[in-house]
Amino acid sequence: MGGRFQTTRWSVVLQAGEAGGEPSRQALAELCEAYWYPVYGFVRGQGNPEQDAKDLTQAYFAELLDKGFLQGLHPEAGRFRAFLLVSIRNFLSHQRDHERALKRGGAHPTVALDLALAERHLSTEQSGEKSPERSFEMRWARTLVRRSVERLESEFAEGGQADRFTLLRGFLIDDGPTRPYAEIAEQLGVTENAVKTMVRRLRHRFGVVIRAEVAQTVGDHEDVDVELRHLLQVLENR
Repeated sequence: MGGRFQTTRWSVVLQAGEAGGEPSRQALAELCEAYWYPVYGFVRGQGNPEQDAKDLTQAYFAELLDKGFLQGLHPEAGRFRAFLLVSIRNFLSHQRDHERALKRGGAHPTVALDLALAERHLSTEQSGEKSPERSFEMRWARTLVRRSVERLESEFAEGGQADRFTLLRGFLIDDGPTRPYAEIAEQLGVTENAVKTMVRRLRHRFGVVIRAEVAQTVGDHEDVDVELRHLLQVLENR
């Protein structure tokens, strides 16, 4: 399976600096496509009904992806997660001044929003006493894990091992009961020890993949470990 990953996309945006340009704008658009759900959830959490939240989210991204917005971005902006949270909070606090952007965002979507899927996710979440910011981080962390699992699943599929991944994925994430080693071994026609080895390798590869995913959302590779530890802590304290 491949071990090479794309250049850190948030770094591409930050490195563009004052120059901006289409490459950095495209990199920003890809990140927004990947991580729009935490933003939508934050907007919904402010008391906005579904359609209004969709329009506001699209309006926010329409403004964010405007070429002029890239001017003034610097590496000090740091983590994409933190940048999004600050900017969407500011946008919502001044939403009355963004009626044109709201109309533009609603009429011409800049980020594909699967509203039905988002609402299903929101309906299963347990907000409890979490603050809007805490909920944002939780959704961010879950999105990151989901993207990493999907990326790993694609790798297995490309290698003709989609069925094997289906059998083993329960050892990565808590999305259902884990099947016994013996049962998996029988289905794959291997020994239990062989299955245990597969699980170890899968977990190691998952660690590589999720680290690479995190690296795409920070401005400096030195921040990867810090960001990864923070997000894992968020998931552990859910």
